[in-house]
Amino acid sequence: MSESNADSAFSRTDVTQARAVLLDQLVKHAYQWRPHDEFKLASGKTSPEYFDCKLALSQPEAMAALGPVVLALIDQSVAAIGGLTMGADPIAMSASQASARTGHPVRWFSVRKEPKVHAQKKLVEGDVKPGERVAIVDDVVTTAKSTLQALAACVAEGLKVVQVIVLVDRQESNGLENLRTAAAKAAGREVPVVSVFRRCDIVEEWRRRNPETSAETRSKSSDRVSAHD
Repeated sequence: MSESNADSAFSRTDVTQARAVLLDQLVKHAYQWRPHDEFKLASGKTSPEYFDCKLALSQPEAMAALGPVVLALIDQSVAAIGGLTMGADPIAMSASQASARTGHPVRWFSVRKEPKVHAQKKLVEGDVKPGERVAIVDDVVTTAKSTLQALAACVAEGLKVVQVIVLVDRQESNGLENLRTAAAKAAGREVPVVSVFRRCDIVEEWRRRNPETSAETRSKSSDRVSAHD
């Protein structure tokens, strides 16, 4: 990957500090552990563990930290960043806004789940044009269904997807590897796929802050992860 956009405006220290803030916000707001009243998942299964990144990305501290962290991963050739609404929206907006401080501003766009039923009937909203190089982002990946939906829409619009950035890899259902394979197939070439954090990064920090969590519940947590995507 080429030199990132962040290098011209955000130092390595800036990005490291922003990453620490972002992890803090995910631990405080996104990770939920409820062993005695388990979450019912979309699959019908239950789990004591759940990630809701939208709760974390609702926080101003998280949004301020998000831009520099994502920009540090964006290829210099990328003209725009976006993904499936609404999980990708705060990531794309924050990175785009932060890029205004660099020598290479990056626009943001949003992919609808369904096309508009009137006017231009757009599926991809924003100032992006066929042939432009874009990065797909998503807040979490479990099965990668939503990320792949966004990628397919972008390819159909004639956009050149050059990378995929995921905020949290839940390390379940082989999601990230499936995403790499599917992205390469859709794009007709290898597409770099990276995550900012893995589930284990967040859980480890949460456990450090909650030492009362027993070995039994920690074991249960590692075996049963939310399948929400």
